[in-house]
Amino acid sequence: MKNWQGHFSPHVNVAPGDRVLDVACGTGVLTKALAEAGAHVIGVDASEGYLEGARLRRSHPNIAYEHGDVRYMRFDDNVFDAAVCSLALDVIPEIEQVVAEMKRVTRPGGVVASAVTQFYGGMPAFDLVYNIGAVLEAEVAKVRSMRAGRTQFWPNGQAALWRKVGLADVAEVPVVVDCEYQSFADYWATFTDGPGSVTGMLMALSDDARSSIEQHVRAGYLVGLPDGPRSFPMLFRVVRGRVPA
Repeated sequence: MKNWQGHFSPHVNVAPGDRVLDVACGTGVLTKALAEAGAHVIGVDASEGYLEGARLRRSHPNIAYEHGDVRYMRFDDNVFDAAVCSLALDVIPEIEQVVAEMKRVTRPGGVVASAVTQFYGGMPAFDLVYNIGAVLEAEVAKVRSMRAGRTQFWPNGQAALWRKVGLADVAEVPVVVDCEYQSFADYWATFTDGPGSVTGMLMALSDDARSSIEQHVRAGYLVGLPDGPRSFPMLFRVVRGRVPA
């Protein structure tokens, strides 16, 4: 998945010198991209582990990383030109509370923006594993339903929330980024060697169950052709709105 943040940043429309809050900044990928574009950025996250990695690998003179609870942020009202959140709202239960906080700390006329993966229909590389696994294992079917059934991350789900909290000029757009794999082994390693939720789900299965899923997924990856590179689209929902003047 190449340069995802480069697709998100233009929708934020941050100008050099702007003061930006990166909510749930994680390892600082977006934080650094915004800083390199000339913004002064504060990245906040609840995970000290992520922040340690961000300070180590994505430091910049225009960035300050801090530990904090994004549901109750320490900042005064109206102090940022923009508040952004990338690939994080889907793992925070109190989504509306976080978006309301983003609005509160952003000045009138400032931008509040977010990007999340469209879990229902927007992740073909992952859906191949989930849909095959769901046929073979009841537990995978349960996880698939929990993952894809969150309608707030379906088209216009975020936009509805943005309007509910009182943001204006709300727009939500789909953004497609290619996920490229060099071989089936490269593809399968995405789901067995990383820290993601799919890895945890697969590793919790018996060896026989996991091997059976792998065999069928491999057939779906190859589609009768020799092993080699494959490209899967990944669909993100990007929403932005302005704090009313």
